[in-house]
Amino acid sequence: MKRIIVLVVAALMSTMMLNAKTVRGYVSDVEGNPVVGVKMVVKCADMPQYNMMAKTDEAGHFQIKVADDIDTNDLVQLFAQQGVKVVRYSNTPSGLRIVVEAPKAAKR
Repeated sequence: MKRIIVLVVAALMSTMMLNAKTVRGYVSDVEGNPVVGVKMVVKCADMPQYNMMAKTDEAGHFQIKVADDIDTNDLVQLFAQQGVKVVRYSNTPSGLRIVVEAPKAAKR
């Protein structure tokens, strides 16, 4: 029975990701410098059970896949990396812009 449930869940998730869109973003510190290696969980306000994890690259950029029917205006960012505090974020035409206070080690 467990195996059947796992297969059904995997099939549903695969179908959801076939109908997915990519959300891109950029994480910087308050001075505008990219922040490298920030791990975050992105959640949707209307669907709290839905979340995706991403990590910024060497230039502070990240991308995640979300279901096509998710409105990117409803995304809420919660950073999993300890010591990172969100100062502000916005949803712009070029993607999510997130400004954080990060530990010195995470800055590039």
